[in-house]
Amino acid sequence: MIQLMGLPEVVRSEETVDVQGMTHLILREREKRLNLIKEIIFQKQKNHQLEEFVEQLAKSVKFSQEPAKIHEPSKVSQQIGAYSSHIRSIKIKKYKMKLKKRRSHVIISREFKGRSISSKLKPRLKGKFAKKTS
Repeated sequence: MIQLMGLPEVVRSEETVDVQGMTHLILREREKRLNLIKEIIFQKQKNHQLEEFVEQLAKSVKFSQEPAKIHEPSKVSQQIGAYSSHIRSIKIKKYKMKLKKRRSHVIISREFKGRSISSKLKPRLKGKFAKKTS
């Protein structure tokens, strides 16, 4: 019985051990381990770069939020739902910018001019169409 480098046990009935075959197995396993180590090192570097990027983003967000905190200390303490009023206002601004961006990309078709003209002529009550009363 021969056991090498954590490989499964190899049982040979012959008295002579196939040295070349064993060295080939050992070299293949070493190459696999080397490739795994290289991949781990690459992933660690990638992780480190991502952490640095997140830290930079956090710093930039802190700098952009600090003047608002200085000017509005009373609003930060108020809680509206799950968010403070300051964070809520930021989220609402982002939402409105997203809507504005989407609306600018949507093309409004002018193919139905007759419909828009007739709808403009109809009487309305509080912004809704109303029946004509004679």
